[in-house]
Amino acid sequence: MTQLGTFYGIGVGPGDPELLTVKAVRVLQEVDVVFAAGHERSGRSAALEIARPHLRPGCPVVTLPFRHTFEDVRSREVHRDHARRVVDELRRPAAAAFLTLGDPMTYSTFTYLLEAVRELEPRVPVEVVPGITSFAAAAAEARVPLVEGDQTLAVVSAARGTAAVERALEAADSLAILKPYRNTAEVCDLLEARGLGGKVVFASHCTRPGALVARGVCQARTHANGYMSLFLVRPGEDRTP
Repeated sequence: MTQLGTFYGIGVGPGDPELLTVKAVRVLQEVDVVFAAGHERSGRSAALEIARPHLRPGCPVVTLPFRHTFEDVRSREVHRDHARRVVDELRRPAAAAFLTLGDPMTYSTFTYLLEAVRELEPRVPVEVVPGITSFAAAAAEARVPLVEGDQTLAVVSAARGTAAVERALEAADSLAILKPYRNTAEVCDLLEARGLGGKVVFASHCTRPGALVARGVCQARTHANGYMSLFLVRPGEDRTP
């Protein structure tokens, strides 16, 4: 039976290279090849830029182009194509790492790629190295607790609009609204309509150069369409027991 290398999913955190875990740094020093998701046109990989100071000198790095569209997620064709490249390395056998922003199991390309790798080679050993999420980093920068006591936290994507955000506002004490992208203005409108416009934290490129962490929605409106942006809001504080 063919021996296989281990496939590692490594969360590189929100942006500051010092926020990689000790384990992530150790694994990056040990693997034979590093894969990272890159922009389809530019080839740029934010995850790779964050992790680069911790890579072993001479370690091969492969950037896999992704468009990050819902169509690609549905079809999984791109993920299957890239999985073949990863599996080829694992069959050498080589230990391979895939870098992902934040945490590998939270809104991450890694989960789709892992599924495709397992379809091709179900026996592949897999290890996941957790990373600091963007919303945890934003809360730390703002000195705002995400939840306290018996409060509930909802992590919601606004990539397809605000329907899920509206539901979460009714159900949770605290929200982390991720992936607002082109719907940033719509999220701002919703929060203002709920009387929460001045009570939110907006973060963009948190812990990275040019980072912004601000109270209220005004700054969010001027940074609409930002890829690495999010909102923190605590609607539960205004509810009558």
